[in-house]
Amino acid sequence: MVSRRRLALSRVQLLVLDEGDEMLDAGFAPDVERIIEMTYQPQIVLASATMPEWVSRMITRHLDDPIRVVVPSDAEETLEHGLLRVSRPEKLRTLSRLLRNHKGSAIVFGRTKHGVRKLSRDLRNLGHDSADLQGNLSQNVRDRTMDAFRGLRTNVLVATNVAARGLDISHVDLVINYDLPDSPQWLTHRVGRTARMGVKGRALTFLTPEDEIAWRTLRRQGAPALPELDVAHLLSEGDWRYVAASLVDPAAVAAPRGPRPVRSGQQTWHGRRRRARGSYRSDQRQATAGG
Repeated sequence: MVSRRRLALSRVQLLVLDEGDEMLDAGFAPDVERIIEMTYQPQIVLASATMPEWVSRMITRHLDDPIRVVVPSDAEETLEHGLLRVSRPEKLRTLSRLLRNHKGSAIVFGRTKHGVRKLSRDLRNLGHDSADLQGNLSQNVRDRTMDAFRGLRTNVLVATNVAARGLDISHVDLVINYDLPDSPQWLTHRVGRTARMGVKGRALTFLTPEDEIAWRTLRRQGAPALPELDVAHLLSEGDWRYVAASLVDPAAVAAPRGPRPVRSGQQTWHGRRRRARGSYRSDQRQATAGG
């Protein structure tokens, strides 16, 4: 409507940019820039669950003397996140045993649509009540899948990053990163599907020898150092025991994650728009959400 000159934005007084990190990372920055340029010094509210560089640039460019609002973490951290080292041939069997020992609802994250579809099929063949959620599904199928998961008729949801944000599911008490995410931000969003509303939850990140380079890259980019779990003990006894050498800081073990996403974004900035200075180049990469 704006491009057809049927809608003018010059009198907009309040501009809300929600899910800023996701929106800008997904390649919408040029559109956002055009919309802002059509306004005249509105009050801007930018909500973002994480704070990557491209969001910081947007704040610096367009918000004048912003006020930062941060949702405080719970006094007692509710998320426990561990690293599980496993060989590639043993990944599926290990996942199956973990899910069989787990009594609640779990979300298993994969990287690609095809991989998620195949993993869910493999789990069903192993006797698990599993459903997949990925971008190739129609909206009706997505809705039926989520209704079944929320209604506890399905207890394992295998998903791409399409399920990492925007889904308010309070009963998930285990998140498994079967495949590594592409960025620390996506790691935060994935594990943020559990330990919500003060309820304790756990997250596991699988790491194969082939994943070591990718994991080191994620660590350099800001992913947290995760304590390593004793795999044999976990599979045989069912409870979590960490490898002693990985516990550098026991006080930090319970919560090695970034800011927990909340419905409206954990970090919010309020400020008057600063008039643009010079040209702006959007060099954000395309998101690889798999959905």
